[in-house]
Amino acid sequence: MILARTDDGIRFVTQSDHAALAGRLAEQWGGAGFAPPEPTAAVRLAVHAHDDGWWTHDRRPRLRADGSPQDFHELPPSRWTRLYRRGIDGVARTDRYAGLLVSVHGSGLRRRRYGLSPSWGETPRSFRGFVEREERRQRSLATALRADPDDDRLTPADVAVLTALHDDGRAPADLAAESRLWRNYRLLSALDALSLRICATAGTEDTLPEPITVDRVPTEPGNDDATLTAAPVGPGAYRIDPYPFRDVPVTVNVPARTVEETTFPDEETLLARYYGSDVAELAVTLRPADGTDRGLEGDADGTDRERDDDAPTRR
Repeated sequence: MILARTDDGIRFVTQSDHAALAGRLAEQWGGAGFAPPEPTAAVRLAVHAHDDGWWTHDRRPRLRADGSPQDFHELPPSRWTRLYRRGIDGVARTDRYAGLLVSVHGSGLRRRRYGLSPSWGETPRSFRGFVEREERRQRSLATALRADPDDDRLTPADVAVLTALHDDGRAPADLAAESRLWRNYRLLSALDALSLRICATAGTEDTLPEPITVDRVPTEPGNDDATLTAAPVGPGAYRIDPYPFRDVPVTVNVPARTVEETTFPDEETLLARYYGSDVAELAVTLRPADGTDRGLEGDADGTDRERDDDAPTRR
């Protein structure tokens, strides 16, 4: 469950609904300077389904010891690994390539994102078994994909990168440039991060939150990665630089529930309040930062209008 403090209480967005937002963004990926993912359907499936294991868990929100709701990053390791493994199982049964990609995403979260987040700590002891099992799964899925004469989605460069990730925890530059799997892993990581931040901050207060920054974003084969900046310009509205999506604007509604109380005497009370609240649609709108579209805060010629004195300010 992804939580955000609002003027009305605590807003809850499920991991499945966050993943659906990321999946919708994956469907739109491929604007100027950004190559659409290949294989398209499998990558979109992976992004949509990468948090499927949370579905049952999020049906029942839980409490911390102090009586406040538990956020997604506070799960005990044993529960986290069980639900992640269950989710990957389902994706792999649906599509081997998508399952491979989601498995790499899961193990990467506990292994410095395979070099994308070098400042993260070493794999905690409580997650080492999970990482080892998923990397075995990845080798098995890769073998099956390469053995299928009718499936050319996994290339020799992808297998070489996968071996390097397992052996060294990172992708060598020469191999990374040739690997679609590595590009797709970085895309899933980027969309996951962008969607999480949007779900945790969009439209939460009268004052605007700080811009969202996502680095190591794949662009086109042979070109350098980009750093995306999503600058809030209103509740749920962002200007994106550089803009990676095909349509302008991209608008997605994310289901959310808001509960007035911030602490609860027990989980039964939280459950009653949660399911007693209405499901509202959190409108998320993404536009280019250069003002080339018509719409939010822009005149017909694409230039930004001057804000009024009463406009919300960034904190």
